[in-house]
Amino acid sequence: MRILLLLIIGLSVVAVVAGIGYNHANQAPAATYAVTLADGKTVQWPPRVGHPYPDLELVDSRGEIVKLADFKGKVIIVEPVGMTCAACNAFSGGNEVGGFKGIQPQGGLDSIEKYFPQYTHGVSLHDDRIVFVQLLLYNYLMQGPTQEDAQAWAKHFGMGRYKNTYVLAGGPQLVGTSSYAMIPGFQLIDKDFILRSDATGDLPKQSIWTDLLPMVPQLLKE
Repeated sequence: MRILLLLIIGLSVVAVVAGIGYNHANQAPAATYAVTLADGKTVQWPPRVGHPYPDLELVDSRGEIVKLADFKGKVIIVEPVGMTCAACNAFSGGNEVGGFKGIQPQGGLDSIEKYFPQYTHGVSLHDDRIVFVQLLLYNYLMQGPTQEDAQAWAKHFGMGRYKNTYVLAGGPQLVGTSSYAMIPGFQLIDKDFILRSDATGDLPKQSIWTDLLPMVPQLLKE
């Protein structure tokens, strides 16, 4: 009984440290499959390292249609977001301005804006050679986010302050096991629109700190 209790406590600590609010223990990533977006366009999902990023065309917080492939030629940072995710709230600045709709941000975690120059040798997240995209995959009700959700999220965290930052509503089409498993984390796309680093999910294959962010200066030079 004592061993079982210690095991339960240990697992609880791991969950708290993760601070995700998403339990992926029984969520095996699905194979790549075709997704038809709201505009009728079909893309392969989820994104795969070494392959072109899915050419998403989604509505942003301003109500405008954004086509990701139009940013080819710049380095793109994509953050898959669940609006109830503690880490997502923290990376957006939740420990400074408060979590979205009262969500408790993960403790001890600063915004990605603060971490970015620390791990990229001084490069700012808002460098005009970079595009930062927050891809909302789940809204506050764990449904596909709408434009109104994107607008509310962007307003709460002040994302509209920067010209290179976009908050996109994934919509119901992207809801599913693969999207769920991408939260939280970041993906890095090079100037040729190829996914070069994927540091997403509870147990990412690559590290945000030692792989993804340090790769940014290299991609800017390519």
